[in-house]
Amino acid sequence: MLAYKLDWESCHKVADWTAYRAGIRYENREDFVQDVLLEMMKRAQQDSGGLSTKEMWRAAGCVRSRYWRTYKKARGILSLNKPVRDTTIELSETIADDKAVDLDALLDAKSRLEHLPPNVVRIGKKLVKEDPLTANQRLYLSRFRKGEVKPNREIEIYHKRRSKGLCVTCGEESGKFSHCPKCQERCRVLQKKHRENKGQAWVNTLRDHWRRQGRCPRCGATPEPGHKTCPSCLAKNRKYLQRHHEKVYSHLKVVILSLPSLTQGERRQSEELATKQVQPSFF
Repeated sequence: MLAYKLDWESCHKVADWTAYRAGIRYENREDFVQDVLLEMMKRAQQDSGGLSTKEMWRAAGCVRSRYWRTYKKARGILSLNKPVRDTTIELSETIADDKAVDLDALLDAKSRLEHLPPNVVRIGKKLVKEDPLTANQRLYLSRFRKGEVKPNREIEIYHKRRSKGLCVTCGEESGKFSHCPKCQERCRVLQKKHRENKGQAWVNTLRDHWRRQGRCPRCGATPEPGHKTCPSCLAKNRKYLQRHHEKVYSHLKVVILSLPSLTQGERRQSEELATKQVQPSFF
């Protein structure tokens, strides 16, 4: 490979001075200097790896002439990325288009979600988790994509009453709850009937789907290492089992104390045995 014998400091000075004297545009000066250095290297390769000062200036002049010829040819082409005079607006932004897409609003996910129906947001979360949709949810999503879903008056009333601390069903005072006591009881009855009919079957199908994917069968979240449920559901199960065992132990204690034929030592042994039997294995 040919070893260049160029004085790189002199080459840079010649290229920089030529760019300054020739009036090269500021944004193109760095590229111009690189082109001059490449031209010098090509000529040095033809002349045993070295160049005299006169040949350096001749190479720089050749690149300068080539630059202005290219600039004059491209001057008649108008770029849409060029800013309008005395502004920072590009020419492409001034083109009229009645069907133009507002990219800022499209990219702002929060503003989009605020204007979507709650059912669509709920379906979107299920699709992100790759959970199966019910037949009604698939039908609702298809209607929404076709533009057949219209703003629901009931949803507006729901949010309006919820913000005022009223029952979303009847409009009575409900405090921190979304339903008043009467509506809560009615909702419990309806939910129980729904579970007894087909709701529970769908819940079982969904939980089987989560279990096959290795997720928590109760909520679908990522399980805790070494367990089948997530940390939140595991804490709930432990709390429930603790209350259950305390209730069973208190009942056995009342039964044992009510037996008249047992001595005090036998009663103590029975209480200890009952405590061991009802104590959870993971506590």
